[in-house]
Amino acid sequence: DKMDSDEFELAMLATAFGKNVRELRSARGMQQEKLALIAGIDRGHMGKIERGETRVTLEKVYLIAKALGVSPASLLP
Repeated sequence: DKMDSDEFELAMLATAFGKNVRELRSARGMQQEKLALIAGIDRGHMGKIERGETRVTLEKVYLIAKALGVSPASLLP
């Protein structure tokens, strides 16, 4: 039904966002713990973000982008 379809789409967006974060972080040779520290995000929560297990607030998108030195748009799927 529509609700399941919407939930699935949101889950796919979270997964794609997390993959983008992980790829950019890895390309910079940065450990997940360091990214979390620079962004001011709990390391466990950063892991969930990278695995697409949580929805990310707009504030966190900006914090992560700033910590990676990229535009917020570059993290979006």
